Amino acid sequence: MTRNAYKDDTLPFERASAWVARLEATDCTSIEREAFEDWLAEDPANVTAWVQAEKLHQRSAGLAADPWVRTAAARTARVPQRRWLPSVAAAAGICLAVGVGWMLYTDGNPSPQIYANASHMPQTRTLADGSIATLDAGTTLSARFGWRKRELELQRGRVQLEVAASSRSLRVQAGGSSIRDIGTTFQVERLDDGRVEVALLEGAVEVTSGSAQHTLSPGQQLQVLANGRIQPGPQLATTAAAEAWPQGKLVFDATPLSTVVERMNRYGSTPLVIADPDIADLAVSGTFRAGDANELLSALELGWSIAGQTRKDGALELRRTY
Repeated sequence: MTRNAYKDDTLPFERASAWVARLEATDCTSIEREAFEDWLAEDPANVTAWVQAEKLHQRSAGLAADPWVRTAAARTARVPQRRWLPSVAAAAGICLAVGVGWMLYTDGNPSPQIYANASHMPQTRTLADGSIATLDAGTTLSARFGWRKRELELQRGRVQLEVAASSRSLRVQAGGSSIRDIGTTFQVERLDDGRVEVALLEGAVEVTSGSAQHTLSPGQQLQVLANGRIQPGPQLATTAAAEAWPQGKLVFDATPLSTVVERMNRYGSTPLVIADPDIADLAVSGTFRAGDANELLSALELGWSIAGQTRKDGALELRRTY
């Protein structure tokens, strides 16, 4: 290979490396992202170079544990005092390499940011990466935003995410389930019985539970059961229910009464309690105003012969009337 040929081969990789760094920047614009896509489309070699540069970027995370770097650092520490200038230079270079490698390995070790909604109505928050999160009542979300990754953990409740574009992947952890964003708007809910529900409005998401994996298309939803099994949900009801709760309405379609009660309780100060276990799995359908327990009770009494009885602590016990 000639010297000029070598230079030609390295140019795409150098440009790809520059793109890796630029796309990680918080001030990277949509125009620059379009320019990057145009550059990829110019030549298949650009795509190959991008893949190589991205892999190198990811593998650099292991630099801190590299045995050669550790050995070099140890040898530098034993260099005689009279050769202090080269020693200091070498040590500085090694420390810099180890330091950068460690920061990449820990992804900057970002501190978690907690977003909580203690009110009885949905709230909208802008996350540190520019994503828009709509937190349902009683929801707690933890976020870590590093240089390479964006990680969220839904600790309780329900959230809708309009994910900001970025070269950094975004994952949402909810119990034992992991949801990977592929540029989208989606919702995740953790229920008290261990179930996790995922509903997709736009784009695509990949849901992983154990060895099982499922990719959703717009208008689809699924459940991850407490045992880890992924169970697809109905498509037609998803959009209506998903679009309703951020607007203060709850839409149920053959939803177990236990889930109906759990969701309604997020919005009101008077809790509903299922006193009869036999009615917990009763399928309930209808649209209700969030927090309007009386509207729900009227529907339950009329359609399912279930009434509420006030307890001494103010809670309403639900029982069959016959």
